[in-house]
Amino acid sequence: MKVTRYIASLVIAVLYALLLVQPAPALDNPNRPSLFDRPAPGQNTAAAAPAKAATDPAAQPQGKNAPKEIPIPKLLPKQDMAPDIADEFKKAKQMEVREYLGRYGVPDTKVDYKVNPMDVISVTIFDEPELSRENLRVSSRGKISLPLLGELSVTGLSPRKIEQLIQIRYRQENILKHPQVSVHVKEFKGRRVLILGAVNNPGGHSKEGNERLAEMLAKAGGIKFDADGDVAANKIRILRTVEVPGKPKQRVAMEIDLDSLTRGDHPEYNMVMLDGDVIYVPEAARFFVTGEVKNPGYYKIKDKPISVVEAITMAGGFTRIAAGNRTRLVRYQDGKEVTIKVPVEDILDGDKNKDLILRPNDVIVVPQSFF
Repeated sequence: MKVTRYIASLVIAVLYALLLVQPAPALDNPNRPSLFDRPAPGQNTAAAAPAKAATDPAAQPQGKNAPKEIPIPKLLPKQDMAPDIADEFKKAKQMEVREYLGRYGVPDTKVDYKVNPMDVISVTIFDEPELSRENLRVSSRGKISLPLLGELSVTGLSPRKIEQLIQIRYRQENILKHPQVSVHVKEFKGRRVLILGAVNNPGGHSKEGNERLAEMLAKAGGIKFDADGDVAANKIRILRTVEVPGKPKQRVAMEIDLDSLTRGDHPEYNMVMLDGDVIYVPEAARFFVTGEVKNPGYYKIKDKPISVVEAITMAGGFTRIAAGNRTRLVRYQDGKEVTIKVPVEDILDGDKNKDLILRPNDVIVVPQSFF
């Protein structure tokens, strides 16, 4: 009898130990969607950059049962353009590209380039090397100086018109009877486009002729790639001054989808750039997921709104010790930190109204369960 009782006690102890080491079920309701498993490839329609794991020694437990302290990064918006330009974008009339082209038309790409102040030109007088000049900079007043002719006003003239002007002057001054003149623009300094944001060489870039948007972006070194090898931007914004005869100048801002421009889905997006245009390539909006998720890190907001539940799914779902109903959203508004509770498990049980759409630079924090 004692042996039998001893064996029974031993079996009960073994079964109890096995129950203790078994993981708790992910969710009480078997019909409720799970956040504990990463979706199969292609299942998640919200594109995300590969996440980088957030590691911080301070985040490690200080005691055996102490919950982890979760570091919360401050994802403040990057300011990569001057405040006055940012203000111009805000004040400008927002228009779709099609609306702009329908109202103001397409610039004439066949118009010859007009020389501007600070351009550098070469003037060749055939068989007259002493009269030729290789590097003539147009003055701020739009003039050049040639031997025996003195100053000539050339601003606003095409190279062909400048050739004709020089020929006429040499004949008028009885210096040359049949001058043959060739004029070429060597440096285009007068017409410039300012390119800012996620490009490799931001700044002012010369506009030599009828370059389109893609060509100007190439001049700026192209769009940047982030550390994960993904394109660092989604959109392109253009700020332009529109001049209509008899009306005051108007500032117009347009937004262009980068993927559509690259694929060529909308040929009108690759529009001819004008002198004084500002091209701004903002970095793709991002958010951060930290705490008890399988793949904490940065993720991009691309072509569709993303909710808190979708964001946690993108981060691989909860770990086994996550306290889903104590998830919180940290958002920075007007320089202040705002914390919003998001009961994820309630949302999964059907209370969809408690889910929130993420904004750029939001931080989702999933704490550890007390047990």
